[in-house]
Amino acid sequence: MIKVGLIGGIGPESTIKYYQLVIKKFREITDSVEYPELCLVSIDMDRMLKYISENDKKGFIDFMRNRIDILIKSGVSKVFICSNTPHVYFDELQSQVEIEMISIVDETLNHISSLGLKKCGLLGTKFTMSKGFYSSKGMSKGIEIIIPNEIEQDLIHSVYMNELVFNINNRDSKMKLIEIISRLIEEEGIEGLILGGTELSLMFDQTDFDTIKILDTCLIHVDSIIEELV
Repeated sequence: MIKVGLIGGIGPESTIKYYQLVIKKFREITDSVEYPELCLVSIDMDRMLKYISENDKKGFIDFMRNRIDILIKSGVSKVFICSNTPHVYFDELQSQVEIEMISIVDETLNHISSLGLKKCGLLGTKFTMSKGFYSSKGMSKGIEIIIPNEIEQDLIHSVYMNELVFNINNRDSKMKLIEIISRLIEEEGIEGLILGGTELSLMFDQTDFDTIKILDTCLIHVDSIIEELV
């Protein structure tokens, strides 16, 4: 059986969701009660974010490469980083490791292209919203990525890091984020919304919106994992 490697813990709640969804979808597709072969390395989210916040690319790459080496030694076929934020240095990291990694950003943008969407909003950690890695890759595919303003980014980041990472789903916080999304719909004309933080799917899904397509990066990435497994 094929074995895939997952880097999780960033954050823990979405890592749990990844694990559960991979097993559920694998069983559905294979029409079995078997478990897929997964190897999970859980990393320290705070340490990883510290490298990014300090723009310490070398420290980040060394930190991640050591964990990927563990997965390579376990015999995995490909590696999936179960979070959007570490993709700020994805291309640089890929060039430093000897195994193919499947990017959540690339997979999400490919999915958006398949839907024919041209303008999408992006929510996530402040690093994901402000570092531009979604925007630059989106531009190459003819997709315009719209991010909230700086004040809105600070609010979203606070809700993400202080609530969603700890599986706290606060209704007042959800309504504040919906106000931001509504502004992006009305003023920017977004056609879709990228949940560019895998914990955001704990707060939102398609049933919350009628006029835009919700793009759950966790679900999209899980589908890519399943494609590798089967």
